[in-house]
Amino acid sequence: MAVKKENVTFRIDHGLKKTLEIIAKEERRSFSNQISVALEEWAKIKDELHPQFIRDIKEALESGKPEPVWKG
Repeated sequence: MAVKKENVTFRIDHGLKKTLEIIAKEERRSFSNQISVALEEWAKIKDELHPQFIRDIKEALESGKPEPVWKG
């Protein structure tokens, strides 16, 4: 059974669009397919990691010494 596809229209930063176009070309995908793949990967990672981030933030706040999530 085929997965139903839907059209979505949204605006993104010009630089991000160019980056996604380069990645799509490197991976031999259409721009649209690359965005779909990127969003699917993000959703999977968010579902896998999000609960841990929440626990880490709560632990840091409870310790009284919260640190930035991203230290660069």
